[in-house]
Formats: sequence, C-alpha cells, structure tokens
Amino acid sequence: PFMTRRGFVRAGTAGALGLAGLAQASERKNDKPDPFGGFIVGVQSYSFRNFGLEQALTRTRDLGLHFIEPELREDTGEIEAAARNKLPQLIGYDDLRGDLQVQTNWTDGAHSIEAMAEAARTAGLEYIAITDHTRSLKVTRGLDEKRIQEQWKEIDKVNASFKQKGSTFTVLKGTECDVLKDGRLDLRDEILAELDVVGISVHSHFGLPENEQTERIIRAMTNPHVDILFHPTGRLINKRDAYRVHMDKIIAAAKKYHVALEINAFPERSDLKDEYIRKCVKAGVKMTIDSDAHAREHFGFLKFGIAQARRGWASKGDVLNTKRVTELLREFKK
Repeated sequence: PFMTRRGFVRAGTAGALGLAGLAQASERKNDKPDPFGGFIVGVQSYSFRNFGLEQALTRTRDLGLHFIEPELREDTGEIEAAARNKLPQLIGYDDLRGDLQVQTNWTDGAHSIEAMAEAARTAGLEYIAITDHTRSLKVTRGLDEKRIQEQWKEIDKVNASFKQKGSTFTVLKGTECDVLKDGRLDLRDEILAELDVVGISVHSHFGLPENEQTERIIRAMTNPHVDILFHPTGRLINKRDAYRVHMDKIIAAAKKYHVALEINAFPERSDLKDEYIRKCVKAGVKMTIDSDAHAREHFGFLKFGIAQARRGWASKGDVLNTKRVTELLREFKK
C-alpha cells in the first residue's frame, strides 16, 4: 500500500489492513473524504508522506479509536470494536509457559527426550509434553502400549535429572494418539488414564465425507481421557487440503466434552485457521499453542502459533499452556 497526498493509505488499497473501514469510520464522523483516496479528520488534514505505515495507523485516535494491533487489521470488525473499546487484550509473544506437542526419536523425531527438554528449557519454556505417535501410524514407528510404558521410565529419569540439577523444568507424559476410522482411539483406556496429556489426531482416511469425518472425530473427543485435538483440520499448506469436517460441530463438541483445540504452529500446518480461532474465543473453547516439534530447533515455531492466535482475537486466558504446569494439569482433570 502507498500513502496518499493527504490522509491514510488509499482506501482501495487497504486490503488486509482494514483501512477501508477507517475511511468508513471517518465518514460516519462527518470527516471530509479526501479526493485522493484518504480522508481529512475534522477541520485538519494530515500529510503522511514522511510517515511510515505504522505511524500513520496510530492516527486512529484522531477518530476516537483505540490502537488496533497489526494482527487484527483485517476489516473483520476491529474498527467497530475499537470505537466501542471492545478490542481484546491479545495473548503476548512471551506468554507461553509450555509446549504440549513434542515428538522425539522414539518415533519420527530427530532427538532424544532429554535433548528436546533441554532445548525447550533453553527456549524459555517451563514444561513440555512428549507426544510421540501411536502404533497405527506405522511409518513413524508409532508406540504400542508396551513401548509407551517404557518411554515413561525414560521421562522419569529425565525429570529426576532436572530435579537433581535444581531445575523445576518438567517433562509430561503424553501421546499423539491416532483416531481410528470408526472414532476409537489407538491406545487402551487404561494407558490413556495414566498419561498427563492425551492429544488425539487424524492421520488416515482423509477422504471421508464431511458428516462421517465429523462424527468420527467427535466420537474420539467423547473419550473422557482426551485433553486436546491436535491440528484439527489436517491441512498441510501447499501439500494437502484440510479434510472435510464441520468445524462448528467440532467446536461445539470441544465445549461440551471439555477438549482443547490446538493451534499448531508448525509453519506448513498453521492449523487452526484464524477464523476458527475466533469462533473458539466466542464459544469459550480453550486452545493450546504447540510447536509440533520434531527437532530441537522447532521450538522457535511457537511464535508463529502465537501470531495466528492473535489474528483470531485470542487472549492469554483462551490458551491453556499459558498456565503453570500444576494449573494446567488441574484444568485437564476437570
């Protein structure tokens, strides 16, 4: 976008920034439209030729509007919300305390549990959940009941090592449990009951009709041990479209069965989309922001998930892994 001779960015070029809405707001205040595409506030006109875009946007206060964060500038109601002082207090880029989807070399990850934990601690996190795949996803050497119980012993050793060093960093026992075609889960309930974090996900039968796929996922969500639905629509950007699923029904089921929906921060996923995040916020459905880390360097992806959450109007209270680990575990036990 470019600056006009007077006023804000030409309304016709506003696009994703939502500046066309600013022009409309100006007209509602009886400010004069600028013939060059901007507008004149009251009796005073502004020339922003020497201003950056960010500085120009702060002029929203001339319209009596509160500052609109960059991630919200999509012309989807943020102008009206700013006028009513109803903009959300967005989740901050330093608000996450943990990461609840982490893979290791027990399945398709590159590094050990200890190495992933150390990398997460170095990244400033307080806890992670180890959520390796389950047996049905054979291409990842998914864990069966015997192997996941063996993994618990290694997690106990890593936690003991941190404690011995005087660190409070915590490694939680989790799973990314496959949802089978009929909605059953890939691990027995007796195993799921012993885990700190139970995430479920779809890795097969992507082509089911929408109703069948939706019913399949909701059936899995009714399992009382389930905490999170990982990458809820299954998309891989530029590689695979989202499977057909009725997201309004999934969000309603998440509310009913107390299941969080994940905002997967892995760049090729970015799943949930911002429009679904906003629906979750409105419905009171909790979410998590996870890196889906498969290597030590992947914890840096979390910032992308936070940005996505902000685009969806999410606040700190909407995201469970902004909580301390003890509070998080109490939340999952509700």
